[in-house]
Amino acid sequence: MKRPRKIMTAPHFINVDLEIESRHDLAGIEAELGRKVCVLFAGQVRRGCFLLCLEILPEYRNPDDNICALCSLVERLSAKGRRAWRSGYKKEFDVGYDAVPSQLASRFSLRADTLKRMSNLGATLGVTFHYEFTSKLKDPVKPASLANSGAGFAASARSRRRVS
Repeated sequence: MKRPRKIMTAPHFINVDLEIESRHDLAGIEAELGRKVCVLFAGQVRRGCFLLCLEILPEYRNPDDNICALCSLVERLSAKGRRAWRSGYKKEFDVGYDAVPSQLASRFSLRADTLKRMSNLGATLGVTFHYEFTSKLKDPVKPASLANSGAGFAASARSRRRVS
């Protein structure tokens, strides 16, 4: 008897974080973006390393729209803001998903024009799968290929979870 196949569906999209790391203070970008974003963190994380982590306001239902909205904000920065942006040695759009442990595989895609805009800004794409730890699932299965791909993708289990 054949086993029923699980359907491959998209994981539950949470949000997109824009993470900027620089040797210089990023307060100018934070101030310029103002109420258009929700600042998750802004400040110095260690000597010579400043981090600005933010999300677009309001959030959209899919990663493409969130990334495009963030790209539009960055593309409209003043000359001073663009200099601060270019000073960043890490500029990453981190797409967050709730992992679905019962699924054998999950997939999502981004439009080519979205990837091109990110590339034109010198940014990378990160993907974070948030695992829910329950008594039934002590150690979630994490694909080894995502753990350290080295291809500009980040996969990690973060404790921060958002209610959408």
